[in-house]
Amino acid sequence: MQEGESVRIQTRDVDEKTAICRASGELDAYTAPELRDALTALVEQGRRWIVADLTELTYLDSTGLGILVGTAKQCRQAGGDLSVACARKNLLRIFQISGTQEILNVVADVEAATARLAELCEAHAADSGEEATSDAR
Repeated sequence: MQEGESVRIQTRDVDEKTAICRASGELDAYTAPELRDALTALVEQGRRWIVADLTELTYLDSTGLGILVGTAKQCRQAGGDLSVACARKNLLRIFQISGTQEILNVVADVEAATARLAELCEAHAADSGEEATSDAR
């Protein structure tokens, strides 16, 4: 079995509770652990609102999809959420077929993902009586 193209992962904080994790290249069984480690580190650092920027990702398999679903669950358990930025038709088809498009808050770009998280943050704050503190809004 031949390894595919590598994946490149970059993260940046938006504020103390929000971060963007950008993945480019191919995300498969060989490269997915890099994304898992980066996302897990963000959650462990208190980033409970995460944008997964997949706008430059060219391939996604079930391993990568599972990592995204698992991270969304971790974020929700911490009182936040995950939104995926993705516009590639081949990847959108994977989200549609797997039924994860809504679960992962899949939108076209980082701006829309950030706006989606802001909406979710506001709703969470209203439900819990907290003030929305994410700059993602």
